[in-house]
Amino acid sequence: MTSCETYDRITEPQPRGHAEDANAVVPQDFLFTRYTPLNTWLDEAVRVQILDVPLMDVFRHPALHGLQYVVIKAPPQNPIITIDKLALTRRQLLWALSHDHQLHMTPSYGRRGEVSHIEIRSRSVDLPESGQ
Repeated sequence: MTSCETYDRITEPQPRGHAEDANAVVPQDFLFTRYTPLNTWLDEAVRVQILDVPLMDVFRHPALHGLQYVVIKAPPQNPIITIDKLALTRRQLLWALSHDHQLHMTPSYGRRGEVSHIEIRSRSVDLPESGQ
C-alpha cells in the first residue's frame, strides 16, 4: 500500500550529515573561513521547513540559530520564502538564499578570531522610479 510506504518514509531516521540535494553545489569561496567551528556548523545537515516566511525573517529560523545576522544593506524587496527539505546543510541554505535573492554574506570576526556574526548586504541595484 502506498500509505505504508509514506509512513515508512516519515518514521525513518533523518539522514546524518548528507545533504538532501547532492547537486546543490555551493561555491568553495561561499562563507569561506579557516575557523573550524563555523565550518562544522555550516556543513551540518538540518531539517529546514520554512513556509511562507518573509526573506529577512528567515534568518530567525531555528535551523539558523547559533549565529547572529547583521543586515548592512537590506534588499529592496522582502519576498515570501518557502523551503521544505529533510536535510540541507546550513551552508546550502544560506547559499540558496544568497544566490536566489542577490545577497552577499560575509563572516565578521571578533577580537579573539571567533565569528561574531554574518553580515548581509543586498547586491540588488535600486532602480530609480521613472518620472512622468
